[in-house]
Amino acid sequence: MRIRRRHLVVLAVAAIGALAAAGAALALTNNSSSANFSFSPSTVPKKSFKSGKILVHTHTDFAKPADKAKGGFIKRVQVYFDNDFKFNTGAAPICKKNLANTNEAQAMSLCGKALVGTGKAQATSTANANIPGCVLAFNGPKNGSGKPTLILHSRFIMANCSNPASNSGGTVDAILTGALKPANKSGFGKVLDVNNIDTQPLPLKDFTVTVKKGSYIQARCPSSPWKVQTKFTYSGSGQAPDTVNAKEPCKVG
Repeated sequence: MRIRRRHLVVLAVAAIGALAAAGAALALTNNSSSANFSFSPSTVPKKSFKSGKILVHTHTDFAKPADKAKGGFIKRVQVYFDNDFKFNTGAAPICKKNLANTNEAQAMSLCGKALVGTGKAQATSTANANIPGCVLAFNGPKNGSGKPTLILHSRFIMANCSNPASNSGGTVDAILTGALKPANKSGFGKVLDVNNIDTQPLPLKDFTVTVKKGSYIQARCPSSPWKVQTKFTYSGSGQAPDTVNAKEPCKVG
């Protein structure tokens, strides 16, 4: 992931400095990460798969935000999906364009047909500021290992994430690429592996995306609940990885 025009980031943080005080609560000695998800509809067949949408939300409170050497960035996120979820990456066109230095309207103009999801994000700083952004998720090309990818396009500073096709706001973009691979873990089917997140100048502390595009994401319910496991790996040293588990009930219908 890369955020362009670093001097604009500095100006962005200064512009919202008043928000930093709100985040300066009790000091942490260790990073604390959480993750949750929801799939809709929650009532699906027992054996066959039904199309729907999935929301994934991750959040991190940093002990030393933006201090890369001491774990103040997320370096890698691996989201393991229940084996009763199914991804059909062929259900959407593929975005093959370079989206660096684009606002949402430009990204949509280049790859709108490959859009599979939208969401919101927050970056932070050494002052623990809340820097709001908007997220677009595009179906990406296969990587060098032949695995499908998901391109996550974030734009900062943006409080209004409606109408992305005409939204030219923000000054800084961040591009993440996640590889969708076999989980190779009991009970889980696929893992979305997003690596090298700490190559940006500011850390991401909150990320929400809802994915829905025809049959791109599907689910069944042979047994309840569904489960998703998320592993957070931090930058530098001094902060051990965190693994968190989330569950959601499903019904057969």
